[in-house]
Amino acid sequence: MNEELEATRKALVIRNYAAKTVSCYVSVLRRYFAQLDKPIDQIGPADIQAWQYHLVSQGVSWTLFNQMVCALRFYFDKVRGCDWPITHIPFQRRRRKLPTVLSREEVARLIEVSRRDPMHYAICALLYSAGLRLGELVSLCVTDIDSQNMVIHVRQGKGGKDRLVQLSPLLLLILRDYWRSRAVKSYTWLFPGRDTGMHLDPSTVQRILARIVKEAGIDKPVSPHTLRHCFATHLLESHTDLRTIQALLGHSNIQTTEVYLHVAAHHLQAVANPLDNLPPCSVIPEVKS
Repeated sequence: MNEELEATRKALVIRNYAAKTVSCYVSVLRRYFAQLDKPIDQIGPADIQAWQYHLVSQGVSWTLFNQMVCALRFYFDKVRGCDWPITHIPFQRRRRKLPTVLSREEVARLIEVSRRDPMHYAICALLYSAGLRLGELVSLCVTDIDSQNMVIHVRQGKGGKDRLVQLSPLLLLILRDYWRSRAVKSYTWLFPGRDTGMHLDPSTVQRILARIVKEAGIDKPVSPHTLRHCFATHLLESHTDLRTIQALLGHSNIQTTEVYLHVAAHHLQAVANPLDNLPPCSVIPEVKS
């Protein structure tokens, strides 16, 4: 099956898929091919769905399941050119959960704890101030911090899109202090790894934040992406319009941004609760101010 994997890799590269996507698709296809018990040209939708059922019974994650679907759909459509609709390879529905959002006071406490280390301080402030994804944070270059125009260039974010986000004057001071504190500087990466030719590993950021959250006494589940949720929600609570927040987050679809309407406190508090608007009666106690 190595020829099939290489054909898939080339087809992805020709279509300018991201390197991470190429690696993911090839990896999950290798896993699929390894369990086949008959030639690939004899595989049809029923065979694939039987394997999907096996994955579900094994408790595979929603993310991995749908990565498999994307890879298989690409392979059978673009590489093999199958004569049946690729929609016969179904995606798995996702149960939608509201994002965890910290209060402003909790974010302030978290950032205050991070000040003990200039790099930790810069990471936490950037995640919250710019609403960056973890991959976008570690991929920032020194030249992406544009202090002349007070913007941050986020290059090749999710979906291969570039965008600009505001550079806070306070964040600029934090970044400058961090940069001055570095003993060894990389003139490529804003957050270089141990090997200055590479950026900081995302897992390092996750570990740093986990320690800070624990020290700050925050008992909510917090990841780097939580600070992105906080950025969006707190902007909405400050009456920033959804379209602007969509652009700052780099969302392709406004519906993705609209989830923050469900967690923004001012939207919930602005609704007149029907219980409070019932006419006076003996079963409703008088609320004394």
